[in-house]
Amino acid sequence: MVHDKPQTHSPARFGWISSALACMQNALGLNQDRCLHCLRPFSPVFAVHPQDAPAPESLLCPRCSALLAQYAGPRCPRCGIPPSDPQAGNSICGACLQNPPPWSGSAFYGLYQGALRHTLLRLKFDGHLYLAPLLGNFLLESVSCLPRPDVIVAVPQHPAHLRRRGYNQAHELARTLHGLSGLPLSSRLLTRPVPGQEQAHLGAKDRRSNVRHSFAASPEARGLRVWIVDDVMTTGSTMNAAASALLAGGAARVDAVFAARTPLNTAAEISDIPSHAG
Repeated sequence: MVHDKPQTHSPARFGWISSALACMQNALGLNQDRCLHCLRPFSPVFAVHPQDAPAPESLLCPRCSALLAQYAGPRCPRCGIPPSDPQAGNSICGACLQNPPPWSGSAFYGLYQGALRHTLLRLKFDGHLYLAPLLGNFLLESVSCLPRPDVIVAVPQHPAHLRRRGYNQAHELARTLHGLSGLPLSSRLLTRPVPGQEQAHLGAKDRRSNVRHSFAASPEARGLRVWIVDDVMTTGSTMNAAASALLAGGAARVDAVFAARTPLNTAAEISDIPSHAG
């Protein structure tokens, strides 16, 4: 009796079939999702291997992916401020030459304007915490210029402020960066025992005095290389005070990591308060 030889199917054939099915589902609108930024339905791009989880950027429609593209222009390597003359390149700005910031290096994803500003305001004031993975992935793209740290910390809030808001947007970003990078995350190394006014209401001079002695570092920070994570850098006063506290506590090196940088180095130029925030 003759037995038929069992047929084998190559992995390439299964991959082609999966891709064809995905294209068919996209054409029929069966794979539509909502863009995290504009909330319009769109067909996301799926990986060839369906078991792979989609990257956060795949939750943006093509138009918003372009709007939220990473800033690639010139900047000050210390504070990240773009120069007034684009031909100046990545040169240290005058403010950092006169008063060097306490951190060693900085990394940020984009400028605090347009779609990125809108996304950060929704996270900070509207409690749209589902945006944290998207923004954390943006941070991961931006930190390749920095040496690997021993630990990540978020710019902390005073406990009373944290109770009122219910969450710390900087910690949400740091927690996502921790999950994506595998770097340790600590909420004990840096605290904010002294309350202060909301920075968004203050001008540049008042911001500096408002946070000057707000932070305290744990003795556990001694000898560690630290990334401090925040959502936005405007005047740099908050990051300055936080980095200074860690260095005073014995940290070996501190680098500043933030999602967005205001294009102009003055708090009066760009308001951090959305029109609906009161």
